Amino acid sequence: MKSLRVKFIKSLLIIAIVILAAASYGIFKFAKVMGEIYPMFVNMKYPMLFLCEGIILALIFAILFGIFALKKYEGDSIFEKKMLFDLQVISLCFIGIFFLSILSIIYTNFNLEGSITNLIFIGFGILSMLIAQIFLLLCDLIKEGIALKEENDLTI
Repeated sequence: MKSLRVKFIKSLLIIAIVILAAASYGIFKFAKVMGEIYPMFVNMKYPMLFLCEGIILALIFAILFGIFALKKYEGDSIFEKKMLFDLQVISLCFIGIFFLSILSIIYTNFNLEGSITNLIFIGFGILSMLIAQIFLLLCDLIKEGIALKEENDLTI
């Protein structure tokens, strides 16, 4: 049953990577269309494109390390330093998404007063920080598990 669950989650994560890669391409097309419709905002095209692509790239990295952590879970090597590293990288990716969202909000506020896209970035920022905190909590649990495992191995 565990193997089936892991394969299902792994396939969902791979589908998410494919969707994010398509969204990355779609953002380029969307930026081009918006530049043609609103030529007065053409100066914002490349900085916002860079920030949005950075968010997508951080999400892809987080999902990739999630797949690596899932592989370790499948191999019953949960309480190891490699699993801890994967979870820490995932949390750092989400903290990076938080900072990219904040930068997007600041940049948009300097160029467009009262932009509605800031609501999206505020949502991304809050959600990414909450997810980062969950993964940091998992890191602490894995650290405790590693310490207990080492202590248990010493007593045998």
